Amino acid sequence: MKALARTAGGAVVPAVLIGGALWFFGVTWPFAVAAAALFLAGTLAWLAHTGAALPLYPEADADPRPGTRFELVQTAWSLRGRHGEITDAGLKRLRGFARRRLARRGWDLDDPADAGAVRGALGDRAWTTLMRNDGVRLSDVEHCLSMLESLPKTGEHSS
Repeated sequence: MKALARTAGGAVVPAVLIGGALWFFGVTWPFAVAAAALFLAGTLAWLAHTGAALPLYPEADADPRPGTRFELVQTAWSLRGRHGEITDAGLKRLRGFARRRLARRGWDLDDPADAGAVRGALGDRAWTTLMRNDGVRLSDVEHCLSMLESLPKTGEHSS
């Protein structure tokens, strides 16, 4: 940020000098100020276009750990779709949570062999919520999360 301020400051000094020189040589002060402002705007636009020698800092990656503030904010926004429906991003997050929770019991959400056991453990409403691609309401997600959270964390499935 300091380099950006230094670069912008480096453009201000010549602009002031140009405006001052024009005024000194008899140009009216509004015209001198306008010429200085035009020079400054042109210089800043040129610097932005050519990419002035600014230090390139690596962008900080989002914290991928579960439960971080970033994840909570993203989850909250993904639950706010049009007409009260959950967005695709929200459904992906719900399915990801379901896959992790079901994996603790040895089940796979995408495995047809485990579908009956998962449906039996979660109930029809939660199963339908996980399998739908649209029209899922927040109350369906809340019910599905309640059913997933009520599952024991460990154990083997009985298939």
